[in-house]
Amino acid sequence: MHALIPKKMKILGLDLGTNSIGWAVVDNEGAEMHLVKKGVRIFQEGVKIEKGIEGSKAAERTGYRSARRIKYRRKLRKIETLKILSDYGYCPKLTEEELRDWRYKKIYPQNSDFKDWWKTDDNVSVTPYFFRSLVVTERLDLTKERDRFIIGRAFYHMVQRRGFLSNRLAGTKESDGAVKKSIDEISKAKANLTSGQYFYQKYLKGEKIRDVYTHREKHYLEEFNRICEFQKLPEEFSEKIRKAIFYQRPLKSQKGLVGKCVFEKNKPRCPVSRPEFEEYRMLSFINNIKIKTPDDEKLRFLNIEEKRKIKPLFYRKSKEHFNFEDIAKQLAPKKQYRFYKDRNRNSEDWLFNYSMKTTVSGCPVSARFRELFGEDFMHVKFNYVREKDNKQSVIDISDIWHVLFRFNTDQKLSDFARKRLNLEG
Repeated sequence: MHALIPKKMKILGLDLGTNSIGWAVVDNEGAEMHLVKKGVRIFQEGVKIEKGIEGSKAAERTGYRSARRIKYRRKLRKIETLKILSDYGYCPKLTEEELRDWRYKKIYPQNSDFKDWWKTDDNVSVTPYFFRSLVVTERLDLTKERDRFIIGRAFYHMVQRRGFLSNRLAGTKESDGAVKKSIDEISKAKANLTSGQYFYQKYLKGEKIRDVYTHREKHYLEEFNRICEFQKLPEEFSEKIRKAIFYQRPLKSQKGLVGKCVFEKNKPRCPVSRPEFEEYRMLSFINNIKIKTPDDEKLRFLNIEEKRKIKPLFYRKSKEHFNFEDIAKQLAPKKQYRFYKDRNRNSEDWLFNYSMKTTVSGCPVSARFRELFGEDFMHVKFNYVREKDNKQSVIDISDIWHVLFRFNTDQKLSDFARKRLNLEG
């Protein structure tokens, strides 16, 4: 057997670092080793370091790419708005070729009439805010081209600045910090004025009107509706221009990121917001808790009464996640619960197999369902008559969950609750 082992051989040693690899080759000759060669290969770090602070290189690229996409989609909205305004005579005529060149060749329309239509001049107070203020205070003649151009100019300015709108549903913070504060301040300051009137008054006073946050529905959509109603615009034109100005691409579905079930390989896993999964997660955690009271010789699982006592902690809307210490307080007297890590600790202590800082996931969706439909919400059913065929249909809690899972606006949820579930408020 020893004859198969070479008496002389080379050995390669590697030292792997975060941004380098050190290496050395030695000759192994009997009991002696001789260094043949050594070196180090240094390569660029995978992070960006500025002023001693590490940052992701991918994050910087993602930021630039996101900005390019936002700019391009804003341009598409402008093109669609101009196409409708041009077709209905609310702006100088633009050909499809001019709009196509702007989209694909980045050549802005050079039509002289079009330039005169959108240009501004502070010296003579020609500002888009003047037109937005005018169209809600003075009734214009839609048979006159000049008056239609004024309305079109106001709409074109609105598509350039259409305000903030979150893609998130109610129940999460739509915005925080400066965004929400700015929106609330403007809503209060403008009172019954439209946002166009409010900013035009600030413009006349020489006050700052840029770099403030406005809300798309509370400010811009409200102003748009008032313009259409005051000027008595044709319904067909109003609907098309509204879609062009306020269209927002829905968020991409993330269902493809859900993993496959370990038991049924061709089916996805259960979403974490399903009430069934919330209950499973809760029971799994409760059934793994161990406690050692002064009456116990060693750690034991919770009994039925102890489990019943801590279950309400999981059904709190205000706390989707909480610390294990909340559970310990329910099971043991104050200041006597301990984390079980020292077996030599006084046997009078109450012990647990979880740290007090362990994060526990609650059942937020189920908690809201319980508040609306009662503790037996899993078996609740609603009957309604479908408008399209006048047939009676039944909605259960699974249907309601799918609505919460898929709908992306508060208005859709509100309409569903009132029309299908007969809920108020």
